[in-house]
Amino acid sequence: MGVGVALIAVAIGAFTLLAFRGTREPAWPGWFSIAVGLLVAFLAYNFSSLRVHAKETAVSIRFGPFGWPGRVIAYADIESADAIMVDPMKWGGWGYRWIPWAKASAAVIRKGPGIELLLKDGRRFAVTVEDAVTGAQTISAQLN
Repeated sequence: MGVGVALIAVAIGAFTLLAFRGTREPAWPGWFSIAVGLLVAFLAYNFSSLRVHAKETAVSIRFGPFGWPGRVIAYADIESADAIMVDPMKWGGWGYRWIPWAKASAAVIRKGPGIELLLKDGRRFAVTVEDAVTGAQTISAQLN
């Protein structure tokens, strides 16, 4: 969806620049539309994948090829890890979500299997992953 929006914005900008070429009309609306399209394309690309690593002392969650935004949760802060089915609408939608009234946050890129971490302070964190059962078992093994 993000790529489609980006292509539409860039196309509108390019057509605007072509339409205003040779006139006294300002060109900035076309350039602005192209800039917005490129920004949307970059954000769509960056938020299109997630990397979750169970390291020696913490779980690392990173979005996209640039690793931003990211979050690191120390094992010392985790009470338990469980494999769950993540429904984006129950976690506030797609992307990096913060739900203050539910004391929860999530990194969601699709509907499907995920890991839910119950933190020692009562907050919850969910992340979508391919093999949630193995991931939850790996994290749980580090907690003991």
